[in-house]
Amino acid sequence: MMTLDDLLIPVQREWKGWKTAVVRLADLEHIHWLQPNGAPVPLVHGYVFCTSFVTGDIPHDCERAPFPHRLLVCVLKRHLAPYAHAELARRAVGQPPVSRHGGDSHLRTTSP
Repeated sequence: MMTLDDLLIPVQREWKGWKTAVVRLADLEHIHWLQPNGAPVPLVHGYVFCTSFVTGDIPHDCERAPFPHRLLVCVLKRHLAPYAHAELARRAVGQPPVSRHGGDSHLRTTSP
């Protein structure tokens, strides 16, 4: 029987990027709201290990950090079924939307 943690979630490194990977919801950690530079609204973000991709791949540099390492990823509402986005939003509750200004902080490859 499939659980919510088994849901497959498309993720990408940048909110306006085009390369995506798919991970299990259970593999998405520290789910939170973040508004990257240029994004019109706060978006759901989380961390996944670079070895967690079920399908696809997203650009990252495995030579710069110990392997495996965590990647900050973005989850776009338009890529999800409504119930999947509602579950992500629920898990991000208690984490107020955050706006980031300046620099490429949305490209960090390690946890905060």
